Amino acid sequence: MRRAALYLRALPLFRRVLAGIDAAWTGLWLGALGRDDLAAVDASFYSEWDRYRSEEHNTRGLFAWEQEALRAFFPPAGRLLVTGAGGGREVHALASRGFDVDGYECNPALVERATSLLGRDGGRGTVRLLPPDRAPASGGPYDGAIAGWSSYMLVPGRARRIAFLREMRPLLRVGAPLLLSFFTRRADSPRHRIVAAVGRGVRRLRRDEPVEIGDDLFPGYSHAFTEEEILAEASAAGYRLTRFEPQGPGEFDSGWAVVHVAPAPRTA
Repeated sequence: MRRAALYLRALPLFRRVLAGIDAAWTGLWLGALGRDDLAAVDASFYSEWDRYRSEEHNTRGLFAWEQEALRAFFPPAGRLLVTGAGGGREVHALASRGFDVDGYECNPALVERATSLLGRDGGRGTVRLLPPDRAPASGGPYDGAIAGWSSYMLVPGRARRIAFLREMRPLLRVGAPLLLSFFTRRADSPRHRIVAAVGRGVRRLRRDEPVEIGDDLFPGYSHAFTEEEILAEASAAGYRLTRFEPQGPGEFDSGWAVVHVAPAPRTA
């Protein structure tokens, strides 16, 4: 009985130690990997994991929270832009609802898969190749846009995310909605503070841009957001935050936010 009690008392400490080691290990590699390395890890992950190329995934339709956002904030018809379109799931679902949809994706294998899927259906959607973390150079005006499932959290660095949002803005009508999805975190998350502290130390030695609190490897780069971060990045890029929902318990329950294109400021 005494040994059992000792084990039960020691178990939470053991788990905290393991969690700290995992966070430090993640911070070490996050600091050691440069932007090109992280892009290579990301490309390998999405090319090798069959889920995102599978018929089952790409014809499953919109997730419940995507349907909620579409119903509450998007027009019933019109032209939509989807970035980070993957194998075409969102584009296929939206085209099936009668929208004209232009999709873009940075992974050639996923573009090929999406093109095959959409070509068979003869729908009103396309997916084209586009470099990562970028918006298309032309094509608007769109009545709304979606940054494909959790793709916003894969853009490394606050400055690059704001640049991406700014590139999207001229393609959208004033007042148009943009749906973002991402992992979320508590502001005082111990894991993310350890990851950032270790990663910043390594990046300092490499003279590279610092790791931000919220950065992680899962297994490639990702960033988990607080509501305050989403509000700040959206505002800096010329949008107003309309709704923020934290990450849910289900496999597909990303955190999400809808931001709307704000009118350009008046000049004197």
